[in-house]
Amino acid sequence: MNCTWAKGQAAPDDVQYFLYIRDLKQRRERECPHYLEDSGTHVGCHLEDLSGLAYYNYFLVNGTSQRTGIQFFDSILSWKKIEIYSPPNNISVHCNVSHCLIQWEKPVTRHALSNREFKYQLDIQRLKNKEHSGNQLIEVSGNWENKHNFPSPEPRAKHTVKIRTSDARIQRWGSWSQPVEFGSDDPEASLVHIYMLVVLGTLVSALIIGCLLKRFLASRRLFPRIPHVKDKWNDNHPSDHQVIWEKFASDPQKADNEEIVTVEEVTAVTAAPAGV
Repeated sequence: MNCTWAKGQAAPDDVQYFLYIRDLKQRRERECPHYLEDSGTHVGCHLEDLSGLAYYNYFLVNGTSQRTGIQFFDSILSWKKIEIYSPPNNISVHCNVSHCLIQWEKPVTRHALSNREFKYQLDIQRLKNKEHSGNQLIEVSGNWENKHNFPSPEPRAKHTVKIRTSDARIQRWGSWSQPVEFGSDDPEASLVHIYMLVVLGTLVSALIIGCLLKRFLASRRLFPRIPHVKDKWNDNHPSDHQVIWEKFASDPQKADNEEIVTVEEVTAVTAAPAGV
């Protein structure tokens, strides 16, 4: 933990500051073990061991000078108001065809806090053409899942995501996590692969259809269709009943001799009546 303060504008040159921390519950008090200095003047305190601190603590910054009295500063602060949270743990990204699921775990804090007491901010950047990608800062309230669905259809370019944490009620953001990469370096190459798969699928389909058609034609040749007997009675097509007799002429050598008989018509004479 770092505590810092500034030297007063009217403070004399020989002013010196000291920090004291008291646990309000057990009334234990201790002085800063390691001061941060500016030109020999204490302007801050670094505490490596926080085991002696309680949830509420009393902080006192007292100043001394041989020339004049120095106004002190004190405050009662809780861990919830002064703790800056670390980045979340175990950040992972899993992608499908249309989205990428970003998940993480809540950070380790000094006191146990529920998931809903946190707020997260996600910074998603596209690596190529970064000047046109914009700063996509997304705020997500903490819950037991701690996830965010980022729309990113395939083929997707390479992106990075980093996350930082804040208290849900007091917006004091901590440091960013290490970037986590997802996506492809060359999305155009992925698009070429898709085109190749489409062309290959088309060729395979054409080969299958060609084999099936060839097999069908071969079966037609092996098993030709049997013609049906023509049904003259039920045939709807008009029949030609004209007969050319010359086609049925007999061979003169094979024909039987025929006798030609001449028939004459004789008219009978009627007798005249007597006395004429």
